[in-house]
Amino acid sequence: MTRDDYKLLGSVVKMRGITGEVVIRSKIPVKGMNKDLKSLMVKIDGLLVPFSIISLHIINDTEIIVVFRDINSKKKAEILKDKDIFILQNEIKNISVISDLHNLSGYKVKDIRIGDIGKVTGIMEIPGNDLLKVIFRNREILLPVQEGLILEIDSKKKLIKVDLPEGFLEI
Repeated sequence: MTRDDYKLLGSVVKMRGITGEVVIRSKIPVKGMNKDLKSLMVKIDGLLVPFSIISLHIINDTEIIVVFRDINSKKKAEILKDKDIFILQNEIKNISVISDLHNLSGYKVKDIRIGDIGKVTGIMEIPGNDLLKVIFRNREILLPVQEGLILEIDSKKKLIKVDLPEGFLEI
């Protein structure tokens, strides 16, 4: 297998408990992830290093808790903090277009109540809180890439359907 066979899953954002559990914040929806994974790759010094999984628990669409073999204390788990985690592409079913945010530039954004908002001009990548840059009424607004706000991404129509909170565009 080559590096091209792997996709960035996310990164370790924190430790949990005293037994070495780590919380991985995913950049791709994990609903379709194989829960019986045997290993994940951790990027260490530019190389992808395999780590065997003892247990994996999906918390929500963007966070999972993982216990790796040989990482059995909080101190050992801390070496993984902020490290990028990669997964074999075939381990994820139905990868959403959100998984490759850079492909969203040029997509039209439409709110379910307001209608057309504007076009995506870029992405601001902040760990755990990626933002779509959208031009709305001659000014740039930032829309969080999160479940509940983004309802649908139609790659054929290059359309992102959103449900913005009331007053969001007036800030």
